[in-house]
Amino acid sequence: MSAPPDQPPTGRARGRARGRARTSEEAAAIVAARRPGEVASTVGGQVTSLGRGISPVGRGVSPGKEMPSVPSSGRAYNRGSVTGKPGSSTSDQSSSLSSSLSAIKITSGSSSGHGTVVGEASVGRGAVRGRRDRATEFYVRTRPDTLQSKKGTLGDEMACASNYFALVAKPNWRLLQYRVDMSPDIDHTGVRKALLYHHKATLPKFMFDGTVLFTTTRLNPNDAPIVLTSTREHDKATVTITIKLVGEVQPTDYHYMQFFNIVLRSAMEKMQLELIRRNYYDPKASITLGQYKLELWPGYVTSIRQHESQILLCCEISCKVLRTDTVLEQIEEIYKRTGGAGQFRPSVEKALLGAIVITRYNNSTYRIDEIAWDKHPSDEFEGRNNEKITYMKYYTDKYNKSIRDPKQPLIVSMPKVREQRGGVSGPIYLIPELCNMTGLSDEQRANFQLMKTMGEYTRQGPDKRAETLAKFSERLSSKPEIVEELQAWNLKFSKDLIQFRARILEPEMILGAGSSKATYQLDNADWGTAFRKWNSFSVGNCQKWAVVFSNRDEAVTKEFVNSLKKVAPSLGMSMGSPKIFMLTDNRPATYIQQLDQVIDMKPAIVMIVIPNNKGDHYAAVKKKCCIEKPIPSQCVTSTVLSKPKGLMSVATKVAIQMNSKLGGEPWAVKIPLKDTMVIGYDTYHDSAQKGRSVGAVVASMNSTFTKYLSVANLHTNPAQE
Repeated sequence: MSAPPDQPPTGRARGRARGRARTSEEAAAIVAARRPGEVASTVGGQVTSLGRGISPVGRGVSPGKEMPSVPSSGRAYNRGSVTGKPGSSTSDQSSSLSSSLSAIKITSGSSSGHGTVVGEASVGRGAVRGRRDRATEFYVRTRPDTLQSKKGTLGDEMACASNYFALVAKPNWRLLQYRVDMSPDIDHTGVRKALLYHHKATLPKFMFDGTVLFTTTRLNPNDAPIVLTSTREHDKATVTITIKLVGEVQPTDYHYMQFFNIVLRSAMEKMQLELIRRNYYDPKASITLGQYKLELWPGYVTSIRQHESQILLCCEISCKVLRTDTVLEQIEEIYKRTGGAGQFRPSVEKALLGAIVITRYNNSTYRIDEIAWDKHPSDEFEGRNNEKITYMKYYTDKYNKSIRDPKQPLIVSMPKVREQRGGVSGPIYLIPELCNMTGLSDEQRANFQLMKTMGEYTRQGPDKRAETLAKFSERLSSKPEIVEELQAWNLKFSKDLIQFRARILEPEMILGAGSSKATYQLDNADWGTAFRKWNSFSVGNCQKWAVVFSNRDEAVTKEFVNSLKKVAPSLGMSMGSPKIFMLTDNRPATYIQQLDQVIDMKPAIVMIVIPNNKGDHYAAVKKKCCIEKPIPSQCVTSTVLSKPKGLMSVATKVAIQMNSKLGGEPWAVKIPLKDTMVIGYDTYHDSAQKGRSVGAVVASMNSTFTKYLSVANLHTNPAQE
């Protein structure tokens, strides 16, 4: 509606109602009359301008109209659309606004990492525009503003050391970003870097990626562009380099953390560590396990991140397991096992395809994607200068490596995405004799003595880990070139691990059915002995079940079934006699044929005794019982059943698993939360097939968090992720 004709239009619609644009003189008079931030005032009974869109009776309300009802709470009130409280006059609003603005005090360094405003008014963008100090809101917030402390009260306090070192910077440390332009324009990154590095002596310490330059020192006090000249080597042309300030890199920027991680990796290389994939290892401190054909390289997994108000270096101790046996030795072993018959090549491909190997001559890792049976080290390939050279001569000339078997096939590795960006397009051919296997084979993992020996080096206790991390810190701070590098960036790493106070919670009470309860010692948290006499929290029905096994495992299977029936009552389970199905052989296909018949009988659960965990039996059985004909299934290896020592303990654990698969609950704990569901969701992106992903969700379905729904779906549409 328009305003009455006897008064000039006011409020939000005054511009439209006026019907004409202001003249320049009128606009200048209005600007001169109001100073920035001035509020409404009353002069001689007349209300002067109250600000954009505000009339004497409120925002967007024309004179002569009835005052609308004003809410005292709710969304409209909180977002500032209300200019006053109900019943207050315009002059009251004006004076209260003036006093509110004058009472505002801005402070910094609040506990939540944000500046605080004392008073009832809020601070707009203009109050902080142009600020040069690092904003505290960039720090990671790990608790809500209403929570003063995250410290708990339960349990006993203890001193604790973390695997973090503080990154110490000088006060008011800043990372500045500059743009580098060159005339004439140069596309080659290497040439651009070389031209700028001609001025390395006259510029402060900097990092340059070809386009953007990072430094901690201002290049010019007045931030004016810097112009340099360099001479291009190949044509002696003069290149003009212009360096312009972009601004300060804030902690939320990607380049901020990237900068620190590049500095760290430079320091790791100066420690003479070898980069294998993404982590650094120390070959000079390698541990050789000759009897197992293994070599352990100690190393470090490091990262630098913003943690609340500090930038911290996380250092985790790692070990790279390298096998001293070569790919050629693996091929020869398979040849002896198969006799070179028709199964030789399929067996080699099954054992090697997808495996990661390392070439010791350059410590690079490759994935075996194919085996080129028709290529050999004596074959020729085209070199850099288009000359023909054999693989044998190439490795002799470049790496001083001699090849003893000129007839071995070559293995093929397709270049990684990063290598493709670097210009490597075709397949990479490798010599099996010069490639070492990495990781552990299934046979090695099953070797108890081997795993125990490895564990002495790979599973370190807290004291040993702290000692190893202290040595790492000492190496960082004692090497002169590393110290010099960090000093140039006005940085240094703390020598001591971050210390804090932690809490040891009281042992949790494990609940079974009836009076069954158990607890544990704090030093090992082991409560396995409680199952000698334990009533499960709830049990499933196991009266109708089946057992499938091969004829050679008949004796051990029947003995194990008897052991299961003995331990079941002590767990509160009622287990009937199973229906027995004995196979004539132990081929995977025979198992699958028998399972088709057994599952059609609709037993509650099927137990399958397979020869070992090395073959295809487990995968074939689970595919049948989980995907094709879903039914609860329990696999047991005959190698475990053949060991009479500890058979009752194995039977107890298997019975607990079977009860869980039948919907039973072996135990529970007291959950203080009521009406709560725990949900977990994650995705996996298939590296082999680009664009294909798997999404999986699990969710608790009862108050004790012992029953869960689980769903996994394949996604091929990126929009579904």
